[in-house]
Amino acid sequence: MPRTTHFITFDTYLPTGDIQPTDFVVREAPVPDLRDGEVLLQAIAFSLDPVNRIPISGKAPPRMSPHPLGEPMRGPSVCRLIESRNRDYPVGSVVTGWTPWSNLSVWPFANDWMGLTPFNDQFGKPSLALGVYGITGITAYLGISKIGKVRAGQTVLVSSAAGSVGSVAGQIARIMGARVIGMTSTREKRDVLVGQLGFDGALDYRAEDFAHQLELLMPNGPDVYFDNVGGRVSNIVMNRMRRPARIVECGQISTYGDGDGAWMMDITPIHANGLRFEGFNPALFKDEWPAAVAQLAKWVAEQRLKPLETVRTGLEALPGALADLFQGKNIGKMIVEIPQS
Repeated sequence: MPRTTHFITFDTYLPTGDIQPTDFVVREAPVPDLRDGEVLLQAIAFSLDPVNRIPISGKAPPRMSPHPLGEPMRGPSVCRLIESRNRDYPVGSVVTGWTPWSNLSVWPFANDWMGLTPFNDQFGKPSLALGVYGITGITAYLGISKIGKVRAGQTVLVSSAAGSVGSVAGQIARIMGARVIGMTSTREKRDVLVGQLGFDGALDYRAEDFAHQLELLMPNGPDVYFDNVGGRVSNIVMNRMRRPARIVECGQISTYGDGDGAWMMDITPIHANGLRFEGFNPALFKDEWPAAVAQLAKWVAEQRLKPLETVRTGLEALPGALADLFQGKNIGKMIVEIPQS
């Protein structure tokens, strides 16, 4: 009997508004026989990330394409090779990649910018390859050290600080000797930042007196602002920053469902206050990834860096997990684990 697999897709672009689990559908498809050079991947876990919102909007920034309707969603995953006709990838290997939201998938597939990377068994739990040892940790490390150039004694402000990248970035800044303040949305998350991760303080960005809280904690503004959210909150922060402060523009999760307005921001304070604003794409620094992962692993082993995860289970949980990510219902990395047959 031919093998089949289940995958998750959508039939309508979602240019604006909140994502709902009902926007996605689960479909079944046959698994083709392997040809020379191909491997069959069985998903172990998927990472949910804000970037998943962009391709499904129907409009995409430069160098990205809207996701084809009806095709499986894709995202960061860790998988096991269960069949192989490629000598470089033996059966039983565990790898990471940017793969379809599917139980089973045949690699290579079209437009695969990431390829497959062997998982280092010394790292322990496979899902950590999607978080602290994956693009999340690499982004945080390069953003703080290379783009932010954080130094001991500086004050660093991190938005979405209880999220996947923010929670790692803030801890790295603390390891480097900075005073770190995190911005987040709930008392529970603020307690995690200060009580578990060692942040020096935490702000409620939803509070009516947020600007006043910011003024009290850092009258001269932060030396480095690690921005994951964009929008109104970031404009408030930038208006309180002074030269030669730096803005590390990692993401703008608050604007990803805003349609045409998603790519616009107020640059007046950057110009008026003489700020250094720099966006970055970690894919442009791939030659530095191994050294970054080695340093992250050292800090984790020393218990100076604590990875956090929010875990859901089952392929069908992916749409709800993505929706919850944009509602701030995660602490640390949002992971969906796939039961192994």
